[in-house]
Amino acid sequence: MLKHPIAVATRCFGQPIKQSIDTAMITGASGIQLDARNELKPSSLTETGRRQFLHELDERDLKISSLHFATRRAFYDLDQLDARTAATCAAMEFAFQMKATVLTIRLGRIPDEESIEYSTLCQVLDDLARHSNRVGTTLAITPTNDSPESLSRLLTKVDSGPLGINFDPASFVMSSIDAAAAFRELYKWILHFTVRDGLKDIDGSGFEVAVGRGDVNWEECIALLEEADYRGWLTVERNQGDNKPLEMANAIQYLNNVAMG
Repeated sequence: MLKHPIAVATRCFGQPIKQSIDTAMITGASGIQLDARNELKPSSLTETGRRQFLHELDERDLKISSLHFATRRAFYDLDQLDARTAATCAAMEFAFQMKATVLTIRLGRIPDEESIEYSTLCQVLDDLARHSNRVGTTLAITPTNDSPESLSRLLTKVDSGPLGINFDPASFVMSSIDAAAAFRELYKWILHFTVRDGLKDIDGSGFEVAVGRGDVNWEECIALLEEADYRGWLTVERNQGDNKPLEMANAIQYLNNVAMG
């Protein structure tokens, strides 16, 4: 069995939140990742409602591994950037209230380092990292076809507070990047790990497949997690497929089988 706790991203089920929680139990997961934009918004629960929600999870032996917050535009797109930043700050506060210390986000592909967009991105991340210091929730960036080197340089530039990586091996293999080499480059920043698999397509793009059917070497990934003494969650995500709950349950079983050798 894996030593790491495993969660499922309930947004993948496409179900009402209460039904998603019941589905999560069936998969064999010990936690859930909630979508703080489309699934359970910060404004949707009162303080009493939050306590009741967490109590119901506790009764089912489930914990919240992290929250995810999706934005429609990149964090260097000036259109409504202030509103986007404020909404992300609110999601960070909500994550802490829900007993989650990690909020996963996508920045948009990292722009050229000499560009105005890059400077804007660094300023926004400094503001968000500073807010993280105040609220106790850390942002974990999910890469978007970015090289490990560019991610490392970006994270090094942010020094106002904590900032980390949501490591998604599928995103690297679908971009023809060695996932193991990327992990070794970024391991000190990894706060969250997404369980997803993918293949490189003949036209140069990539596509998601069921865990164990793609190019991710899961035996190597598990060994790297042990080597890095990673203590966080593994969250299973499935965006394609006709029966996502079943495939996510199969992914959990697959990882446990790999861990057992």
